[in-house]
Amino acid sequence: MNILFRQRDSKQCRFQMPNDVWKWELKPQGFAILAYLCYLHTHHRNFAVPGADQIAAQLHMSVDMAMEQLDQLNHRGLINENGVPMFENAGKNFFSLPNELFFLNTGHGAITVYAYLLYCEDRRTHQCHPSYRTISEAVHLTVATVMKHIARLADRQFITVENTTYIDKQGMKRNGNNLYTILPIQAAMDHCYQQQMLRLEERTLMQQQSKNPLRSPL
Repeated sequence: MNILFRQRDSKQCRFQMPNDVWKWELKPQGFAILAYLCYLHTHHRNFAVPGADQIAAQLHMSVDMAMEQLDQLNHRGLINENGVPMFENAGKNFFSLPNELFFLNTGHGAITVYAYLLYCEDRRTHQCHPSYRTISEAVHLTVATVMKHIARLADRQFITVENTTYIDKQGMKRNGNNLYTILPIQAAMDHCYQQQMLRLEERTLMQQQSKNPLRSPL
């Protein structure tokens, strides 16, 4: 098994982002790039800044978008010319993200939505219940896009989603905000590994069939 899938969710396998990041009005692409650079800087002190093409491929965005967001992050003083994050005026409060987030083929939109849920979570229960609209406003995506990313995160075992209800003042039963439970990152890693193995088995079967096609009856 790939060593990536043996790692566990520990403080040594995480990096920090400032709570104030949600006040900076970053696009999901900009947030994901900043988070990726934070990860690299935390665990690879002398890292060489990846090129825009590498960042684009890693975070599922166009090269032009990656270049534009890198320029904006630098212009706003959030990274220096060497790509090192600069958080001098970010306050004292931080939340953490798992390193493995960047190696599970997730994409910048889902990364940003997941990060916001981690920011909101109760550290004791690992649960939170922001509304779709609250998430939408925080991450600068439409409600429909947020719903798509929530479904994707649930499908890939990053989170579970529980529908809730409440009784209003008129005694009517109403739908409440979803209750999100943040799963250990190992669950997403295991799911990703299983999907990789399934795709490998499918490719192997297709190759075998192409080499040994069924003979047509005479």
